[in-house]
Amino acid sequence: MALLLGIESSSEYCTVLLCENGEVKSIVQHTEAFSHAAVLTRMIESCLEKVSLSIKDLEGIFISMGPGSYTSLRVGVSTAKGIAFAQNIPVIAIPTLKILALSALKYKQINDALYVGMTDARRMEVYIGLYSQEGDEIGANHALILNTDSFDAYNDQVLVFAGDGMSKAKSMYEEKKNLVWTSAKMDWSVFAKLGDEKYRKGDFSDLVNSEPIYLKPPNITTAKINH
Repeated sequence: MALLLGIESSSEYCTVLLCENGEVKSIVQHTEAFSHAAVLTRMIESCLEKVSLSIKDLEGIFISMGPGSYTSLRVGVSTAKGIAFAQNIPVIAIPTLKILALSALKYKQINDALYVGMTDARRMEVYIGLYSQEGDEIGANHALILNTDSFDAYNDQVLVFAGDGMSKAKSMYEEKKNLVWTSAKMDWSVFAKLGDEKYRKGDFSDLVNSEPIYLKPPNITTAKINH
């Protein structure tokens, strides 16, 4: 048995799930935006209580590592590390864009297509990750400023998209019939399966040195002081 806790904190809403052998057994989602620091610990407790288990029963923690909200990611990763240190269990890191891309694959399967996770990165920029149907990364996840020729290199390839970055991209490429825009959301069964697969392979993160995937510096603003 592999009993694992999953944490998704890359976006404005936080989700915690418990899976056993890759199957989701319990899930708790919070609907108040960017309240991760205030609610995450209680969410974890609630998720475990639903199936009459405790932190001590966990064998590992898998976490969506970004890119995404800088502060939200730090809350999720630090919480996962704290539990892992205390319970002497591993942390498994999953790129958020991979979860989205494979959620698109589960939603719509097209032969020989590439699957793309795309999330908003402010203004006309997105975070993007391309994956094969086998889950292999096609080039590194990266930040991309959208323009009319952003996907010209893939004119002979079908790309299937998922993620909130689509809202700013879809209208720019209406004439490109090889780009498929889905309504797929992050699929929790996909997240659970990815966590379980990496756990069984022993593909664990360095508890001391691992950091979220930011891709670019945080957007930190300072208040103006009137003199």
